[in-house]
Amino acid sequence: LNSSHCQPPACLGKTMDRHAQAAERLRVAAKERQQSPEGFVKELQNAMAELQVPLADRSFRKNFSRNYKVLFQANPNGYRVEVLESVLDLNATVYVNRRMHWITGLSMRKGHVLQQRLSQLFSLLESSEVKLGALWKLLQDLDEAWMEFEKHYIMDLIDIEAEARQPVADAVTLELQLRQAEEQRPPREEEEVHWLGRRERLPWTAQLEEHNVCDHAIRGAGVVPRSMPSISAVSQWLAKRTSTQNETPLDLQQLAVSAASEANASASELERTEKMKELLRKVCEINSNANVRGRGRPQMGFHVLQAAADDFLACQASEPTLETSVQAAFAKHVLEGFLHLRSYLFDMRGRMLEIDPQLQNNRQLQNCLVAWEDAWELGSRFLRPHDVSGALCSVAAQLGTLQQEHQDFASLVESQEAELFLVLPRLVLLCSLAGPERSSPFTATMLPSHFEEVSEGDDLGSVGPDFSRTAEWDELLKKFKDLEQERSWRQLVENALRGPSSAQDEPMKAFLTQLEALGFELTRRRPEEWNSCCSLLLRCSMAVVDKAQTT
Repeated sequence: LNSSHCQPPACLGKTMDRHAQAAERLRVAAKERQQSPEGFVKELQNAMAELQVPLADRSFRKNFSRNYKVLFQANPNGYRVEVLESVLDLNATVYVNRRMHWITGLSMRKGHVLQQRLSQLFSLLESSEVKLGALWKLLQDLDEAWMEFEKHYIMDLIDIEAEARQPVADAVTLELQLRQAEEQRPPREEEEVHWLGRRERLPWTAQLEEHNVCDHAIRGAGVVPRSMPSISAVSQWLAKRTSTQNETPLDLQQLAVSAASEANASASELERTEKMKELLRKVCEINSNANVRGRGRPQMGFHVLQAAADDFLACQASEPTLETSVQAAFAKHVLEGFLHLRSYLFDMRGRMLEIDPQLQNNRQLQNCLVAWEDAWELGSRFLRPHDVSGALCSVAAQLGTLQQEHQDFASLVESQEAELFLVLPRLVLLCSLAGPERSSPFTATMLPSHFEEVSEGDDLGSVGPDFSRTAEWDELLKKFKDLEQERSWRQLVENALRGPSSAQDEPMKAFLTQLEALGFELTRRRPEEWNSCCSLLLRCSMAVVDKAQTT
């Protein structure tokens, strides 16, 4: 436009035609901007290039975080449709992890200026005659306003994302400090985790050059040069990137030693315990925001982890029996839930930018949180009082013995067929009837309507309350004892496996019918709790099978 006097008439005519065509394409794209914002952004960029509009400075993008650099690397002088959508629907609040964050006033003012420039552009394009000189000047002003808004708005988003990731960053820091205390070593420089806000470079950022990172992300996402990779494609690539850091696996034994109660703990052991409690509190904060598949508990007491550690170490120190093997398997299940979560946090050192700020979108984190919450709930329900834990282990030990004696049941456990979950409630109740004094605390926990508490238990270390059975349960127990005098235990188990239809006489049919009705009540009273309990019983019963195979 500014050099038209230097061009021959023919060239000038062709140039003017190209300019007019670019303006017409931009006008059509502006009309369809609601349906296709990507098309408008593309034609806006083409018009800028065709009309040779001088572009505003874009060097501020060097200050963006690595994630945003990847987004802009494919088209360093272009525009992103996400910025357009943000300014068209300008909002001062952003909700992340159930919390409201505020966009700064400066960004909002820059956004209003950009809105005005866009409104002026749309008005010009809707007029009957588009003057190229006016369009050229308006595009220049629009580009400058766009860059001003983008610079401040993206930096606000970077700060908000950093704040959203901060609980995980704090948990990673606590994990590293806890490992340092467990290993009795000074911290390594690359393991320090700092605030993730604007203009702070992380000392543990990956050692790849930014240009190479962007190239790898674009190629990995299957994006051709000069096009804009989608945010999801880049985040997926970052999440799949293999960590180059050396990992020191956390030992289950070390976790148990760290979490166990100590009568005469030293200062270093007390410090280690406090670090673990602090880590657990931070995990609860993350769980309340990120765990949408589970309950999202904001509080999970340290006493459950400590009880599991005490039981695990006690079983190792005692003479191996069936019940100690089952008890060790139960304690191991609880400890492994926390162990996997700690391993995840340790693995994320130096990789915080790979975490989606919406914490519930991080699948691996959510899997670890769901597993730990489930393990904690089972531990809080059955690890203490001791008689409840002993009753559960007794039932699990009997189920393990049944797997060795009855191939049909062992096959169901191995295949995990649907029939197993019809049979298992009957077998659990049958095992409880076979040892009522030992198994009553567990049965009373699962079927409280059939037991009455007659005395209060004390604290976590107490033996727990005593229970009196209801008339219905006493009736079932009497039927079982009558049948036990006439039939062998093996016959009773085989009938329970096949259900009421297998009964050959009226007493057995009446007993199995009542047993099945109680089984349905057991599974339907609290389905989620029963499912978790099933998983735990089967896991613990396998400890009996494994012990038998090794001896």
